[in-house]
Amino acid sequence: MKLAKITIGAFFLFITTLLYAEMTVIKVEGSAAYKDGNTWQLIKVNQKLPEGIKISTGANSYVDIKLNSKNHTMQVKPYSMVQVFSNETITEANTNVGLKRGSINAKVPRDANVKTVFKVTSPVATSSVRGTEENISYGPDTGMVVEVLSGEVEAKNNSGRSNLLTGRQKFVQAGQSGQPNHIMKDIRDVSIVQVSAHGLTPEEKTSMLYNDEQTGTPGNDTPVLDNLLQNEKFRCDDGSCD
Repeated sequence: MKLAKITIGAFFLFITTLLYAEMTVIKVEGSAAYKDGNTWQLIKVNQKLPEGIKISTGANSYVDIKLNSKNHTMQVKPYSMVQVFSNETITEANTNVGLKRGSINAKVPRDANVKTVFKVTSPVATSSVRGTEENISYGPDTGMVVEVLSGEVEAKNNSGRSNLLTGRQKFVQAGQSGQPNHIMKDIRDVSIVQVSAHGLTPEEKTSMLYNDEQTGTPGNDTPVLDNLLQNEKFRCDDGSCD
């Protein structure tokens, strides 16, 4: 009996510690790639992505990723670069997204039976999600912007100042400021989203101008990602991809 209890305990420990999250690409639009060593490779639908992967998107492009078995998903929007770490057990889900530039949309359904940690970190602040949907963007000039679409989000800057966001509230943390803007500032000022040349928002434009690992720029119509797509098309024209 004692041996049986030990065996059952060991099996339970094995199950709860070795169920790692499997990140799966569920949709790709335009040009998106992941970094394998020092080389960028095209991302494809249904592809499984490893822990710690870097993902980059080009103009008018995005990629949707299922992060674990708890149906947590993320869309990496145009002109963005992220690094994703995700793992899970039966009762826990832990995802950390490093947002180097650009923007993402995260959907993290609430489950009372699962302890969920979902953090998005930029150089100036961090957002923590608990059963919600949010848009997050970061650019060196615009800073980090966290917009709640549903549920609650806690946003905290590097000085430890935090806001709990709900409804239409928005967290904005500029890199040169010691504290975030008032969470109702955009609503109070009746803000209008501006669009720059090439159809870019200010966040997209500034994120491309100051990135040391960029795959293209707003004024460059032939970035690395587009070249990857073109090479893939030539390779598949002879039927080798069938």
